[in-house]
Amino acid sequence: MTDRVMTQEESIEYLLGRSKRKGDDFPIRREFVQARTKGQFGDPMTGPGPLSKLLRTPHALELLLLVHAVTTGGDYGVTERSQLWARAAGIYMRADRNASVVVSRQWQHLEKLGLIERRQHGHLKRIVKRREDGLVGRKISAPYTTPTGAKNDVYFRVPFAYWRDGWHQKLEMPGKAVLLAAMSRRRETFTLPQDTRGAQALGLGRHTVTRGIEELMRHKRLVKTGTNEVVNARIMSGYEWVHTYQLVEPFNNNLSKAEIERLDAERLALLTPGQM
Repeated sequence: MTDRVMTQEESIEYLLGRSKRKGDDFPIRREFVQARTKGQFGDPMTGPGPLSKLLRTPHALELLLLVHAVTTGGDYGVTERSQLWARAAGIYMRADRNASVVVSRQWQHLEKLGLIERRQHGHLKRIVKRREDGLVGRKISAPYTTPTGAKNDVYFRVPFAYWRDGWHQKLEMPGKAVLLAAMSRRRETFTLPQDTRGAQALGLGRHTVTRGIEELMRHKRLVKTGTNEVVNARIMSGYEWVHTYQLVEPFNNNLSKAEIERLDAERLALLTPGQM
């Protein structure tokens, strides 16, 4: 008779259940994707956030997302066995001590980016999340606080369906990165620039954006809605036509207050006097 071991799905569901969140989603600041930095002369600008440093470490991204999903208050920390984290992130499925080694490497990478802090908690490690921009623009990462949604503290919400519907397994890293970037736009329709500078403004590489778009469209989580003329002073005409996109359920849950008001006004304008 062999001992039963939790599956990856059971491990994830256990962690999500620990969160006790009112809704089945969790917030992440936009600066995780697109960080605010200062230019050469001190002028504000946007650049790649810590997500760009995780594109080659998919297990580290999964662990970070789970930590953000689970932690809701107090010191924003969580203490669990390495074996549970390893199964939930799909790194190591056996119930032995080797899990500690493989998970520790992922935590170390996240800690170097200033995204978590490890604290000793008995014979286990307590994982405490730090602010989502990590070490971008600073030498020491800032303690985590609940995002307010103010203009300088924009966040988006990631649904638990990311795991429950299996998207953590269906999507490769380009798809996951573009999905997070698209949700951070907080609009019904939006552009996803695929030129080098435009992609960098999203915090991603040009090829990553192109592959991520193709992947999401193949899985029917992203659809093209049309084209839009935008200003691009880097080309001779000064204008260019770009594709516009829209996310599909369950990832279309991030509309800003201004966007909701704009959509409501458009719908109202379409009503005839007799319908109003």
